Amino acid sequence: MERAFRYQTGETDEIVGELRKNGNVEVDVDSEDKIRPFLKDLERYGIYELVDIPWDYEAISFFENQDFVCRVHVEDREDRSHATSLYIDFFSEYIEKSYDEIFWG
Repeated sequence: MERAFRYQTGETDEIVGELRKNGNVEVDVDSEDKIRPFLKDLERYGIYELVDIPWDYEAISFFENQDFVCRVHVEDREDRSHATSLYIDFFSEYIEKSYDEIFWG
């Protein structure tokens, strides 16, 4: 899988442009609890979360991309010319929560 450019949540104009151009975009977030406020910010641009589609935590293999958080499907209410579903893949720095004692020697 070819890795796309990842945007920061503050780059909203660029994110919306990429989403409208390609149908998907990758966004870095500090933590999962920052996703909802970001999605709320996108509403100013006519981008709304599709609440009837649950967040997909398995859209990308965790083993291949340990920084993947989830995929959120959205709709563009200002530009309905998209033939396919739009989605945002969210990523966050992967931090190992614990280490097995075997690794401590």
